[in-house]
Amino acid sequence: MEEFNWLAFVVILIAGFVILVMVRRGRSSLYDQTVYEWQTGLLYRSGKFERQVGPGRYWLFFNRSLYTVSKTEQSVLVSAQEILSRDRLQFKISGLVTYIIAEPRKLFEATAGAIGEALQRDLQLALREIAASRPLEEMIDARKALDAELLALFKAKAEPRGVNVTGAAIRDLILPADTRRLYAEFERARFEGLAALERARGEQAALRSLANSARLLKGNPELMNLRLLHALSGQPGKAAPTIVLGGGSGLMPVAAGVAEPDES
Repeated sequence: MEEFNWLAFVVILIAGFVILVMVRRGRSSLYDQTVYEWQTGLLYRSGKFERQVGPGRYWLFFNRSLYTVSKTEQSVLVSAQEILSRDRLQFKISGLVTYIIAEPRKLFEATAGAIGEALQRDLQLALREIAASRPLEEMIDARKALDAELLALFKAKAEPRGVNVTGAAIRDLILPADTRRLYAEFERARFEGLAALERARGEQAALRSLANSARLLKGNPELMNLRLLHALSGQPGKAAPTIVLGGGSGLMPVAAGVAEPDES
């Protein structure tokens, strides 16, 4: 009878234990993961941070996990969402910010790994804060100032968690159809009022000019004759007008003078 091979028994026992662990975890307990040049790796062991690793291929087993965070400039976008302004008018607004992760571990742990979702939520809150602080008309008129305010608000929310914000902008500001119609009617009425005011100013200027002319003619009858002769002469390139005078009094009397004799 052959002796019992204890070494083979131990090897089989260890292999069975490894297979059992692999089945219970639902994945291979020994696997590899690559960290690329544009990434930073965060290595955890039994849920505790172990170290930050650079680019390369890493073999992980049992209780170790490796997470990657991008080092390149990234962006977060909030598509058009409905918001109420301070004067309770509804509109849609969208925004875009760009950022670079300066402290990967700090941001990863502060957001529980959901970096994109957390930053998008910060951007949504910043947009709502901007909309609630001013009426809709001011939102429309101050687009450039809104970009600077959005940048400041997003920085205040994101930079304490290890993010360097590089830019921010309000992309779209969309008004509902009824609001656009009201604004169009308002602008039309405003321009019509300005046009009526300009017409009134023109009429006043014309009346002042006529009154000045009447005062000049009243004190200087010769000016009336000169004006009449100028009208009879017509304008260059145009036919002389036909003027019908209503009698001998058509011209204002001017003191008669003695004609100078012709020396020729």
